[in-house]
Amino acid sequence: MTTGTTLVRDMRKALKIFILLAGAAVMAAAALDAVRGAENPASQATEREVIPGADRMTSAEREAYRRRMEAATTPEEKARIRAEYAKAVDERARARPLVGDPARGALLHRVCFSCHGIERYTAPVTHAAATFIDSVLRASGLSDMPPPEPTRFKGRIRSLAALREAVARRNDYLNPQMTPQEIEDVVAYLNATYYKFPQKD
Repeated sequence: MTTGTTLVRDMRKALKIFILLAGAAVMAAAALDAVRGAENPASQATEREVIPGADRMTSAEREAYRRRMEAATTPEEKARIRAEYAKAVDERARARPLVGDPARGALLHRVCFSCHGIERYTAPVTHAAATFIDSVLRASGLSDMPPPEPTRFKGRIRSLAALREAVARRNDYLNPQMTPQEIEDVVAYLNATYYKFPQKD
């Protein structure tokens, strides 16, 4: 028997042992988790309900909502409380429209740069090579620096309303999703940095 054959046979044995040990470790961990869950089910995390319009409430208002929902005994009563809060939020939104903050929007917008660079906001011909390289580096994880601001700009979006709609549409892909206030912050950042549309649209 040659040395190469012996080496292959030994490597196969080692691989089988490794697979068996890994399987045993996974099964032991699963059993331990099951035992912990059975011993203390109250400690398991429960999913909290998203409060309608939470971004427009004070912490006291959010706490009052939670107390009312805990006190509600029927699904109909809970649905009535939700509808009441949603209506109040809509009335508050009409009375006091959201105002975006570009500084907060810049922080939120870093998530967008994890998938693409400034090519979404600039003309393809003007920044084609630079934005392609920037996107490749960003997607590969080799770059996490924000891209430089363009010196010449021709955006694809033609109005502030269209910009807001585009941000809201992409929000559907995020988990967790941005709140309405956060959407306005991102819109304010993009408009101040790239688009420069008049504020009244």
